Amino acid sequence: MKSLLALLLASACFQAQSANLPPCDKAVRFSAAWFADPEVDNSKPAAELTKIGAGAGRSGTQLGHVVVETKLAVMPQTSCQGVVVRLDYIKPVLRVASEIPPGSCAYAHVMRHEQTHVRIHRDIARQFRELDYPWASGGSSAGILVYAKQELDRLMQAQVLFDNPEEYASNFSACGGEIARLVKPAASAKSRQTPG
Repeated sequence: MKSLLALLLASACFQAQSANLPPCDKAVRFSAAWFADPEVDNSKPAAELTKIGAGAGRSGTQLGHVVVETKLAVMPQTSCQGVVVRLDYIKPVLRVASEIPPGSCAYAHVMRHEQTHVRIHRDIARQFRELDYPWASGGSSAGILVYAKQELDRLMQAQVLFDNPEEYASNFSACGGEIARLVKPAASAKSRQTPG
């Protein structure tokens, strides 16, 4: 409730400040920060990564993952009457299970998978910048934020599509079975090894 009140107050201030500015060619623009190279963390075992992944709706043994907090904000444009919707990525971290030794074939395999997730995040940021607000007038900041969140959720589906059964099946044969020897599968009848 406090954040909604702050958003409404900010919206009122934005409108008052922009009254003397010319209209923007686009009432709503979209902006996204660069998805920085993530910090690499090898300190968590696969069992802990699997628990974290289960909370995100994933099943099977997690060999690694990329975690990042996203932040959306609606701000006034400074040169004209309009707003910018900004997507920021806060502290990305790429994790590889601690059982997988750096320098091993298995580590390189998991890193390749996780680096693809990083590239997908960067592509999502590019696509976010290219969004067009579908209504001619700007609308309320709260409504614009709802639209931006829906679009970001839609774009994030690319991460889910990448983590498909074929991608995960490659772990069983990768590196001559090294991953299966290093990491015990999650305790599940349907368990499968997953890098991401």
